[in-house]
Amino acid sequence: MTFTQIPQQYAPLGAEAVYAVENPAGGDLDIRIADEKGATLGALRFAAAATARFDAAPALRRALRFIPLVGNTGFYAATGRVVKAAVTAGAAGTLPEGTEATAPARTFLPGREAAEAPALLTTLPRRRIIPEGACEELTLLTAGDAEAVVTARTADSLTAESYSVRTSGPLLFRIDTRDFPGAETLSIDFGEIGTVEYTVVPAVREAVRLAWRSSAGSVEHYSFPVVREVTKSTQKQRACGPEGHVVVPQRSERRTALASAYETPEMLEALAELTETPEVWIAGEEIYTPANVLTDEATVLRRGTMSCLEIEIRDKRTAPARWN
Repeated sequence: MTFTQIPQQYAPLGAEAVYAVENPAGGDLDIRIADEKGATLGALRFAAAATARFDAAPALRRALRFIPLVGNTGFYAATGRVVKAAVTAGAAGTLPEGTEATAPARTFLPGREAAEAPALLTTLPRRRIIPEGACEELTLLTAGDAEAVVTARTADSLTAESYSVRTSGPLLFRIDTRDFPGAETLSIDFGEIGTVEYTVVPAVREAVRLAWRSSAGSVEHYSFPVVREVTKSTQKQRACGPEGHVVVPQRSERRTALASAYETPEMLEALAELTETPEVWIAGEEIYTPANVLTDEATVLRRGTMSCLEIEIRDKRTAPARWN
């Protein structure tokens, strides 16, 4: 029994992760997909199969856990953002003890396209704007030990801080503008991976900063400076009894209409992923609140005029109205 096809290292889970096995005996065949700790992520059985071909991506995607980072500026492990798994094959009913073939372990990324180290996994441009006091995270795929040099510039000074970690593979780097008070620009140099540059602007009190899971397998951030409208809707049950009409509020939700700044088509294309992403959060100072995007359509280019993106969001979970 032999694996004749396995996915490449860092294969994207936004596509197929195809395995193929040859089973010369031709009997019933079991497949087991397990994570690095040995926990079963998925299992398949092929009846009287001389060969078996299957896509492991659906089982692997269930193991992904995206939780935005909190903490100071520096490197962090990509916990939950990737899946390390091995696939084994054997006669029906014998796994895991009766394993006859094992595919080399692979690390799978959550993006839509394959990536090669070293790389910055992002959908946003490398030149960005960030409000004072805001935080952001960057997703890296490193080929060796990772280093970053953050250069903060003010009107009359320049300071640089170095960060490093002795590991390779998927990594996260968090930048917190509060660690660089007074900075007007921030530049993060990742060596071979390149540089990301920020212009620090005054924070808008009413702005809403969103974080979302992108098609590159990263968590992106953007501050919407304009709140167009805030509405609150309530679901009610009505009845008419001996004492007259009775109204009982059941659930309520708050909806917020946001508008971005006037941006380039490149930035608007990246922001448009908010309409299709499976996970969105409202970013607070230390808390990320899950949200739901109601907008289904986004304009990314309007000829002859500057464009902005307008979306409507609400809390992901509706609140029961129990106060009465």
